[in-house]
Amino acid sequence: MFVKFFYYNLFRMLLQKSNIIDKVSTFFLILLFAYTGSSKLLGHQLFLSHLMQIQLLKTIAEPVSYLLPAVEILTAIFLAIDKMEILGLWLAAFLMTTFTIYVGAMLILKSSLPCTCGGVISSMTWKQHLLFNIFFMLLSWNTLLHYYNPVVKIISTNKKEVS
Repeated sequence: MFVKFFYYNLFRMLLQKSNIIDKVSTFFLILLFAYTGSSKLLGHQLFLSHLMQIQLLKTIAEPVSYLLPAVEILTAIFLAIDKMEILGLWLAAFLMTTFTIYVGAMLILKSSLPCTCGGVISSMTWKQHLLFNIFFMLLSWNTLLHYYNPVVKIISTNKKEVS
């Protein structure tokens, strides 16, 4: 009986630490998307001119120059609201995966296009940017997977004490 109680409480403690890690991860994703979205809006003309240099986006650069920062800020807002967090995690994972593929393509094509990211992130080299994006992409997918892990959900919502 003691062993069962011990393992149950140990597992709950590990889940609580996992929950803390997920909250910290979500916090960093909120900072990232709020920062990049607002940087793109504050430096809108520069962001738009960078988008205009991308051949595929040239015809839709202006709507994208408003839509992308809005989606990034909306992602940060969703991540900050408990009831919307799962939608924010899906958006974060999708955006970071898309951005990572884009940066990977820039590296493969050895493109000299400017980075369209906002703020200090745009001063990174393409390789640094790829590593940065991979980190945040994995962080967002990991947090999303923890949200759907059925073992974590069952144990963390179990209010019954083990005797």
